[in-house]
Amino acid sequence: MQFRDSVPQTRFRRQTALAVLAVVAALALSGCVRVQAALALSDRDTVSGQLVVASLLLRKEDKGPELTVPPELASKVKTTPYTADGYIGNTVTFQDLTFAEVSLLTQTLTPGGQYRLSFRRAGNLVTMAGSADLSELPAERADVQLKVAFPGTVIQTNGVNDAGTVSWAPKPGAVTEFLATIEYTDQSGVSWTKWVTIVGAAAVGVALLVLVLALVTHRRERRPRVEHH
Repeated sequence: MQFRDSVPQTRFRRQTALAVLAVVAALALSGCVRVQAALALSDRDTVSGQLVVASLLLRKEDKGPELTVPPELASKVKTTPYTADGYIGNTVTFQDLTFAEVSLLTQTLTPGGQYRLSFRRAGNLVTMAGSADLSELPAERADVQLKVAFPGTVIQTNGVNDAGTVSWAPKPGAVTEFLATIEYTDQSGVSWTKWVTIVGAAAVGVALLVLVLALVTHRRERRPRVEHH
């Protein structure tokens, strides 16, 4: 029974790998790619954020890279079309993913292993590790960046730390490692304002919509109940 089940799975993996290779090849030929990721970590061991994956629009029929979201994350992850500055692609927005779900989403979106990202917690310490393999990507008009906002104190990182928001700008033609160690404080996660700040102007519209809905829900939950006699 296991042998029969493995056949469609193997075929699916091969088809997915071929699709990823096609996307990478198209981006390499155009030499123009935009990959922007903005994440916010909560001390509840969840991650919210937004990912933009786009390529330069060369023809009217171009749709940009196609991304596949794992079915088990469909309720937490949303994909919408992205167009800006002559680029076309997709925006992936997600809320309250566990550390394991973040790893799953990263692996599914990039099954070829070009990108890795994981979080681990031990006591009050959280370690983030990952990498971006851009060795096959030309440097011409490449826009790749990662920003992560942490709720505690950044003890160590190889990125640029700006008051708890760490950023990386991977260079095309090389492999960039992402490393950070954070100590949680008593604060309850990253503020909504800070999350909007790290997302950036290109994605602020979607971010505000998500944050407003979450804020309204939060206020309703905290509103005291009035008992009628």
